[in-house]
Amino acid sequence: MADALVVGAGLTGLIAAKTIAEKGFSVIIYEEHKSVGVPNHCAGLISAEGFSRLNIELNSSVIQNRVMGGRIYSPNGTCIEIKDKKIRAYAIDREKLDLSLMNKAVDAGAKLVTGSKVTSLILKGRSVTGINGTNFNSTGLITIDAEGASRRLLKSSGWYTKESRPLIGVNVEADVKVEDGIVEIWLGEKLAKGFFSWVIPLEKGKARIGLATQGNDAIERLVSFIKIRFGSPKFSNLRAGLVLTDGPLDRTSYPGLLLVGDAAGHVKPTTGGGVVLGGMCAMEAGLTALEAIKTGDNSGKFLKRYDNNWKKRFRGEFNSMLLLRRFINSVNDDSIDRAFEAVKEDELDSALTSLVKAGDMDLQREVIRRALGNTKLFAVLLRVAGRAALSELGSFVNI
Repeated sequence: MADALVVGAGLTGLIAAKTIAEKGFSVIIYEEHKSVGVPNHCAGLISAEGFSRLNIELNSSVIQNRVMGGRIYSPNGTCIEIKDKKIRAYAIDREKLDLSLMNKAVDAGAKLVTGSKVTSLILKGRSVTGINGTNFNSTGLITIDAEGASRRLLKSSGWYTKESRPLIGVNVEADVKVEDGIVEIWLGEKLAKGFFSWVIPLEKGKARIGLATQGNDAIERLVSFIKIRFGSPKFSNLRAGLVLTDGPLDRTSYPGLLLVGDAAGHVKPTTGGGVVLGGMCAMEAGLTALEAIKTGDNSGKFLKRYDNNWKKRFRGEFNSMLLLRRFINSVNDDSIDRAFEAVKEDELDSALTSLVKAGDMDLQREVIRRALGNTKLFAVLLRVAGRAALSELGSFVNI
């Protein structure tokens, strides 16, 4: 019997495992794939502040490029450019990052078992006491579910019955000519329904190109976008996965069980990124698990402190981003085009640039509030989207 069992050796599972193991408690990490870090569908863009927030040292082998700004394109091609003089983010090799975190977790004392798929939770009454897998089972005081967006274990337990419809995300790498250090975001239902397409410059003339969309035609849409943007370049490393934009689950703790990462919904609804906020919430899960192990108390009442802690720190962030995502999804392409054109006509590019420069890629609540509090920008949104579409989002200014 281990003190803690972790299902999934992705970033959040590894962070939670390391948090527990480095205090001397026994942790076993079960990864269904034979190698950590694969398959990888992450866009691989992390804020400059994100590394320090996760207590991860910058490693040159992980960094593929430095990002100084971006261009956002409306459906008709109108472009708003935002640049900074400082590094705002890093394009990373996610596989290498996960391998680095795996080494740290193992060095801290965690045991890693690869090629071992967990099939169900072991329940005693309504409390999780361990896991069943293909040809194995294991027991522990605390189980941490870091399996990802599928939430198979939670569904099989009967605790999760909500209908969730993640987007399908795909990306590739290609030899294409782009401006170094400048990310591209392309909006439009024809390109990516319910989300956007992106281009992230990497080293040596390469770029990571991807999108997330509703429906089952993500690959076809990506091929179409690449052709529109770049012609017919050769591309490789096709990756696909689920992308969440509907915010965190209200409940992420159960007797004997904590959810982290995509399984908990700790993903930014605006961008689908789950590395930094997901990692910080995983730290909270690790700390809660530590206290549970020390006291021998894995009751639902005790573990609820995990929900309370991450909500106290980040619920406002998730809520604000979720409101913005709902607003964006509620307006059509024509409205987005008009908004971009109005920004250009009213020469509000500099105002947006100032907001982004002062803003935070991970903790976006304040920059959203400031943007909505800018009377000129709010007037543009009101003019093109209408008061009804803005009612919920506008109320956020007073939160």
